[in-house]
Amino acid sequence: MVGQKKIRARGQILTLSIVSLAIIAYIWPRFSELLVYDRQAILSGELWRLITAPLVHFSASHIFWDVLVFGVSGFAINASGFRNFWLVCSFSAVIPSLIFLMILPDLGRYGGLSGLATGAVAYFCLCSAFKTRKNRTIWLFILLCMGIKIILETKMGNPLFAQIDEAPFRVLPAVHIFGYLGAFATIMWTWPNMTLNADG
Repeated sequence: MVGQKKIRARGQILTLSIVSLAIIAYIWPRFSELLVYDRQAILSGELWRLITAPLVHFSASHIFWDVLVFGVSGFAINASGFRNFWLVCSFSAVIPSLIFLMILPDLGRYGGLSGLATGAVAYFCLCSAFKTRKNRTIWLFILLCMGIKIILETKMGNPLFAQIDEAPFRVLPAVHIFGYLGAFATIMWTWPNMTLNADG
C-alpha cells in the first residue's frame, strides 16, 4: 500500500510539474523561446528542444485547453492508481519531435501540450476499459470519438477548440495522433507487468 501511494505521488508530481512548466513558459517568453521546437537550433545541438516543445503555447486559448485536459486527465490517471503515465508522456513528447525532424524539413518551429493531453485522455480511457466491464462501452466510445476528432483536425490542419492567433510558430494537430497511439503503445509495452487495479 505504501508503494502504491509513492507511485501515485510521483505521478501527481509529474503532472503538476508539466502543467507548471507550461504556464511558466507561457508567462515568460524568453523561457518559452528556449524550449520551443526549433529545427535549426536542434540541428545545432540543442537536443532538449525535442522533449520540451510540448511546454510551449501560443495563445491563451491554446494553453487553457491543453493544461485543462492534460491536468485533469493526469490527476485522474494517478488517483485511479494506473501506472506508467510517465511512459505515455515520453512517447507523446519525444516521438513526434523525432519524426518531424526526420520527415518535415520545412517545419521550422512548433509546440503545444495537446499531444500529451490526447495521450493522457486515451490512456485513462484504455485503463478504465480494461479495469472493469461495467462502463467499458462508454470508455471505448470516447476513444472512438477521439479518433474521429483527430482525423477531422488532421484533415483541416487546425485544432477544433484552441485558437492559435497569428504567431511565428506552428501547431500541428498531427501530434494528437502520436499522443493517441502513445497511449496504446504504453498499454502494449507494459501489458505483462501492468497493474490496472487501483488497489493492486
